[in-house]
Amino acid sequence: MGLDLETTGFNPRSDRIVQYALVGSEADGTHVNLQSVVNPGVKISSESSNVHGITDEDVVNESGFENHLRMIAELVEGSIIVGHNVIDFDWRFIEVECARCGAEVPVPHATLDTLVLARRLGIPRPHKLGSLCERFGISLERAHSADADAGATLLLLWKIMRGYPERFKVTVEELVQSLSQ
Repeated sequence: MGLDLETTGFNPRSDRIVQYALVGSEADGTHVNLQSVVNPGVKISSESSNVHGITDEDVVNESGFENHLRMIAELVEGSIIVGHNVIDFDWRFIEVECARCGAEVPVPHATLDTLVLARRLGIPRPHKLGSLCERFGISLERAHSADADAGATLLLLWKIMRGYPERFKVTVEELVQSLSQ
């Protein structure tokens, strides 16, 4: 399942989530497209708004993250999560937001990070999502919109797997293990 967040900044301790998306499918093939704008409870900097296009006015009538957590946790728990820079960025925000809510962090079955994959496979730089999508022939319209980025990341994983099939003749657990070394 593809996961992407848009935030008020880069520091999960002081910044907050303003948009999230989980796209893909459940194990039984049921389509998943959960996405929402979130009121972060703090001001959205103009620098962040310039990246993702979400302003304070866009979130004023939206609910906070705590009202979205149950649905997110149900989808994440036991799933294979795919994201670009998901381990060092998106997942850190999820962890801190769960702590703010006094909730347990959902535990995915595995997390596959396409940024880590690109680096480990020696794919030439740049490794930004947009650059990798361009390299692999993936159209990324509405970049920095959580649903578009989450979907593009799933396609990117598929294209990387097709381009490097020998690296994917392992179980998910073995793949995650090899990426964490």
